Amino acid sequence: MEIAQAVATAWNKSNHSGRRDVALSVVAALSLAEQRDPNGPDLTEQLRSQSAEEFTSTLRQIYTALVNARPDLIHLIYPLMEWVFNEPDAALQRAAKDTADAALRAGQLDLTGTDSRYDTDLLGVVLALLKSDNATGANAQIYTPAPIADAMSYMLMAGINPAREGQSVMDPAVGTGGLFRAAAQVMRSNGQDPATVSWYGADIDDLAIAGCAVNSLLWRLGPRILLCVANTQTEGDWATRAEAQREEIVKLAESIRRDKLMLAAVRAAQQLTEIVADDMPDQGASTHD
Repeated sequence: MEIAQAVATAWNKSNHSGRRDVALSVVAALSLAEQRDPNGPDLTEQLRSQSAEEFTSTLRQIYTALVNARPDLIHLIYPLMEWVFNEPDAALQRAAKDTADAALRAGQLDLTGTDSRYDTDLLGVVLALLKSDNATGANAQIYTPAPIADAMSYMLMAGINPAREGQSVMDPAVGTGGLFRAAAQVMRSNGQDPATVSWYGADIDDLAIAGCAVNSLLWRLGPRILLCVANTQTEGDWATRAEAQREEIVKLAESIRRDKLMLAAVRAAQQLTEIVADDMPDQGASTHD
């Protein structure tokens, strides 16, 4: 795929080629970028015109919005966004911006910003290309081409085993979710809504899991995304751990939101008290005829 190749080429030209997280983070964030004003300036040109520092700020805004919208995914996408909030140096920011420009020139937003995103796993291809040549065994990223994933999903989910709303779909070697994408497409072709499904997936690569979490948003897989980093050959009960992690992070997010609301209420009360106090007459003052 031209876009993925452009990303890998640009990133490998930098002095940070070992930081796969940064390059994948850039592509993931661009996938989530939206044209807020249909009549406004072209989003691709807006992003390309930004400086490296401005683009890093844009990445922070995108990931902040994602965390606020889907706190249940925080622990999954953290490997992608950690560098953005960790005061990256100027050289790393420049490398990230050069990579973004390469993706934008290759037409990424024409893919991920349209319905064409349902037909491909861009993050999977990017991650596979970014993997070092000597990555083998558990560290190797094996990308399932879209046509093969589509065929497998059709054979598994059609016919005697049709996809049904409310069911669970499980992939113990999920990667960036290519089979999830294909299964969701089969469901849509059968008039089913993928957002009603619980999607269980595990992978030994935390970046692959992060990419799968982002893809779940692009492919509109719904709120029941249960992923975890695990070696499923040695951890048989990984699905239970995925459920527990999601429940814990959701409770934590709810607690933080309550604390924020409480703090906002306290501040509002303090401001109201100050206003009332300013409006009250000075009790120590008196008038004499």
